[in-house]
Amino acid sequence: MKPVFEKFFLSSLASLGLATSTSAASLEARLDEGTGTITIHRDALTKPLVTQHAAADHRPYLHPIVGPDGNGVLTEYSPGHHRHQTGLYWGFTRVNGRDYFHHPSDNYWKRKAVNVLEAKGESVKWETVYDLLDADGNAVLTETQRWAMRSDGDRHVLDLEWRGQAQTDVTIGKYDYGGLFLRMPWKPGTKGEAVNAARNINAAAESQRAMWLDVGMEIAGRDDWGHVAIFDHPKNGGYPQPWRVDGQLGVGPVRARLGDWKIGKGKTETIRHQIHVYGGKLNDKDLTQHWMRYTGQRGTAVLWGLAQREGREAEFLTPEGAVKNSTIEPGFAVSSWANEPMITQPMAFCWDDRGRMWVAENRDYESRGRGFSASGDSRILILEDTDRDGVADKRSVFLEGIPFPSAVAVGLGGLWLGAPPNLLFVPDRNGDDKADVDDIEVRLTGWGIRDRHEVVNSFHWGPDGWLYGCQGLFTPSVVGKPKGDGRIYKPGEVYPKKVEFDGEGTQINGGVWRYHPVKDRFEVVSHGFSNPWGIDYDAKGQFFISACVIPHLWHVIPGGVYHRQGGRHFNPYVYSDIRTIADHRHRSAHGGARVYLSDAFPDEYQGKIFMANIHEHAVLTDELVPSGSGFVGKHHKDFMKANNAQWIGFSMEIGPGGDVYVLDWHDADICGKDVFQKDTGRIFRLSPKESLAKDWAGRYADVAKLNDTKLVEYQTSASAWHARRARVVLQGRAIKGKLAKGTHRVLEKMFLKNKNADHRLRALWALHVTDGLSESKLLKHLDDKDAHIRAWSIQLLCEDNNPSSAALRKFASMAKLDSSPVVRLYLASALQRMSLGDR
Repeated sequence: MKPVFEKFFLSSLASLGLATSTSAASLEARLDEGTGTITIHRDALTKPLVTQHAAADHRPYLHPIVGPDGNGVLTEYSPGHHRHQTGLYWGFTRVNGRDYFHHPSDNYWKRKAVNVLEAKGESVKWETVYDLLDADGNAVLTETQRWAMRSDGDRHVLDLEWRGQAQTDVTIGKYDYGGLFLRMPWKPGTKGEAVNAARNINAAAESQRAMWLDVGMEIAGRDDWGHVAIFDHPKNGGYPQPWRVDGQLGVGPVRARLGDWKIGKGKTETIRHQIHVYGGKLNDKDLTQHWMRYTGQRGTAVLWGLAQREGREAEFLTPEGAVKNSTIEPGFAVSSWANEPMITQPMAFCWDDRGRMWVAENRDYESRGRGFSASGDSRILILEDTDRDGVADKRSVFLEGIPFPSAVAVGLGGLWLGAPPNLLFVPDRNGDDKADVDDIEVRLTGWGIRDRHEVVNSFHWGPDGWLYGCQGLFTPSVVGKPKGDGRIYKPGEVYPKKVEFDGEGTQINGGVWRYHPVKDRFEVVSHGFSNPWGIDYDAKGQFFISACVIPHLWHVIPGGVYHRQGGRHFNPYVYSDIRTIADHRHRSAHGGARVYLSDAFPDEYQGKIFMANIHEHAVLTDELVPSGSGFVGKHHKDFMKANNAQWIGFSMEIGPGGDVYVLDWHDADICGKDVFQKDTGRIFRLSPKESLAKDWAGRYADVAKLNDTKLVEYQTSASAWHARRARVVLQGRAIKGKLAKGTHRVLEKMFLKNKNADHRLRALWALHVTDGLSESKLLKHLDDKDAHIRAWSIQLLCEDNNPSSAALRKFASMAKLDSSPVVRLYLASALQRMSLGDR
C-alpha cells in the first residue's frame, strides 16, 4: 500500500507554478543620418518595430511602436486633443520656468548627437543627446537618452537611462505633469484602462504613487488590447513617483508633483525606466514579477510604505462621512451598522443563534511589539438591531477584564474566546447575557504575542464540528492543554514568560488549526502562510483563507505545508510547498474571508469569496474556479471602496438576512505599529437596495429555540447562516444527550433522497456532529456517486488518526481506481493521519 500512497501523495500535494520561456530574437538598429531616425527591426520583418526620431531641432521621441507580433501601432503622434504630444517622449513642463512639454520644437531643442551603440544582436542600443535651450538660445540642460531594446517572449522590453547635465543651476518646477510621457492612440469611444501597481484605475490612478503603471486599449489592427507598461526605479528621485493619468489615457511619472527639484550647475541627474510593450490582458501579478526582476526589489514592501503614508495623511471621517465617501457596486448600499462610541477598537466579531453580533473590543492593543493588559478595559459586547432597521440599537456587556481578546465564536453553551495565551470557554448557563466568570475554562494555552497583529484569530465553526482558527507567522506559539486549571490573566498583569502544559505542546508559527470542543483535542491543519486572517468554507466544505503580505488567497488542505513569508518549515524534508490559488494580485493585506452562500444578493455572487483589503481600503470579491483537485482564484469585483486610507477592514461576516458586514478598526496607522485613534471602531453593512432574501416565518428567530425537525429542515436553507447555526445547535444537543428521537433518521433520509448535492453534504455533516455516522455507513459512502461525499467520508473516517483495516483497504483500492481529483486529494491528505506502517 505504501508505494501507491506515496506516489499519489507527491503528485497530489505538489505545488503549482508557472513556467515562462523566452525566445531570444535577433534585432537590428539602423540609423538614417539624413532623416535623423533609428529604426529597430527583428529577424525577417521588414517593417520596423520601433522608430526613434531625432531631428536636429525637434525633441526626440519614439513613434511608431508596433506590437511585438508586428500588428498594430501602440503610439500616436500629435493627436487632435494634444497636438504637442509625440508618442513616447521626455519633456519637463517647467525647467527654470520654461515649458519643454508643450513645445517639441520652436527653438527649444537642439540635437548634439544621435548614435547607434550596438547595432545587432539579442539586444540593440542607441542614444540621443540634446541641449534644452533658453529663450536666448543658450543650453540650460544637456539631455542624454540611452536606450536598449530586446525581445522577451511575448513583449518588447525597452530600458531607458535619462541623464540630465545642468549647464547652469536648474530647477524643475512643481507641476502636475512632465518627464517621461506616453501617448497611445486613444479616440472617443476607445475602450481602455490605465492601471497602476496599487490597482488604481484610470482617474483613480491620477496623482497616485506607484512603482509601475500599465495602459491597455483597443488598437487598430489587433484582435486584443495593446499594452505599454512603464516601470519606475528605486534609484530615481521621488520614488515611487506620482503619475499623470489624463482623460485620454496619456500617462507618465511626475516627480515634479512632489515639488520643485534641482540640479546644480555641472551636476548630472540620472533617471531610469523600463518599458514593456505587449498584447493581450494585463496580468498584474506577472507584471510585478517583471518589475521585481528589473529592480531587484519586492513590490509588497514598496506598497506597504505607500499605504502607511496614505493612512497618516488621510482625512479623518466620521462614520456618517465614511458612508457618504464610500462607493459600492450598482444596486447595493453601504450603511453604518454600529460605530463609536457604541464600539471601539473592534478586533473580532461573530453571530449567535439569535442573530446578535458579538464584538471583541481589544483596547489593550498598543502596537505590534507592545501591549497586553495595560489598558485593562477590553470587553466582549453583544449588539442587537432590535427593530431590524439596519442599525444596532442595543448594546450589552457580556464580559470585562480579560486582556487582549482577539477572536470569538459563540456556540455549545457559551463564548469561545481567543485571548493570548489562552483559548477560553466562557459559559452562560442561565442565558442572562452575562459571563459566568467563576466557571471560565482554559481549554488551551501557549498562544504567543510577539507580533501582536499576528495573534490567534478568526474563530469559525467548521462543518465537522471543530472550531477552526488562524495564527500568524511571526508570533511563535506552542499550544497545548494547560497544567491543572491553567491561569486566567487580569488587567495589569504581564504576559507570561513561560506556560506550563499538561503533556506536550504543539508548535505553530503560521497556519490554520482546529480544536474539538468535546474530544478536547488541538491539531494544526496546515502550516505556513504569512498572517492568515479570515477562514471560511464553500458549499462543498473546501476551506479558504485570506492572508496578508504574500498572495492573498489560499485553498487550505489538511496536512498541507504552504508557502511562508519567511523562516523555515518545521519539517526539514519539505522540498516544495503549496502556493497560492490566486492568478492575480491585489494590494497587500487581506482579511475576513467569507464565501457568499445566502439569498439576498444576485446569483452572480453565489460562491464568491468576500475579503476586506486593508491597503486598498476596500471589500473585494474573487471567484473560486474549480481546477483539478484545487481551485484558481480569479478576481471578480472591487465590490466596495471606502475611498479613505484610515478605513482598516480585516474581518467580515454574512448575516442571517444575507447582508455582508465588515469590521473597520479605523485608525491613521494601518499597519498596527501604533494606535492614533483609540476611541474609534465601525461595522458597516453592505446590502442590496432590493434584497432577494425570502422573509420566511422565523428567519430572525432564536435558532436555539427551534425543535430538531426545524433544525434539520434548515440544512436545505438557501441561507448557509441558518444551516450552520442549526448544525451547531444540533451538535450541542447531541453532546447533552438531548437530541430528539428520530432526528438521525430524518437526516439519513435527507442524505439518501435529496437531489441537491450540497444539501446531502450538509446532512452528512449534521449526522457526523451528532454521532449519527457509524464506520460501516462511512465505508458505504466511499462508493457514493458524489465525489465530495466520498472525499468527506475519507476525512471523517480518519478524524481520530486511526482508520480501520477495512478503511485502509478501501483507500488503497480508491487510490488505484477512483479518478476524481478531489477524492485523490483527500486520500493524499489522509496519509498523515495513518501510522507509517499503514501508508
